[in-house]
Amino acid sequence: MIASPQAALNHAAAMAPTAADTVGIGIDLVSTDLVRSAVQSGGQAFLDLIWTDTEQDEAAGSAERLASRWAAKEAVMKALNHGIGEVDPLDIEIRKNHEGGPIVFLRKSAASIAESKKVHAWHISMSHEQDWAVAVATACRPHPDRSSGTIQPTELPSHE
Repeated sequence: MIASPQAALNHAAAMAPTAADTVGIGIDLVSTDLVRSAVQSGGQAFLDLIWTDTEQDEAAGSAERLASRWAAKEAVMKALNHGIGEVDPLDIEIRKNHEGGPIVFLRKSAASIAESKKVHAWHISMSHEQDWAVAVATACRPHPDRSSGTIQPTELPSHE
């Protein structure tokens, strides 16, 4: 237990990522109207090419939520310095954590790239407003001097 507000601030500062901990940062902006149109014309086959079952369930048919997750997948790819063709969109899954915020899970090619870059944690933020969805992702490696802190899961079993 942390004894004082100052001790809490010192602990938070010690746990915050530094430039040396950051492997890459990605950002992406997506038109929600474009996603809505693509889902309407492509149907379930299109949904299944881009979003996992869990992502589709959590989005509950909302074009804005799907667009936010697509922006997050693209931001993760950019943070890894790779893109479509090198990384299958289904190899990146954006889920809700226990508090409802986004969390990144990787499999196959995305997990392999992250492992090669020693990425073990992600910071991700998503938003949508009117006709746009945006996401920012930061890929981090654990600081060698830190023995505690939250490391987010980055690998899921593959869907075969």
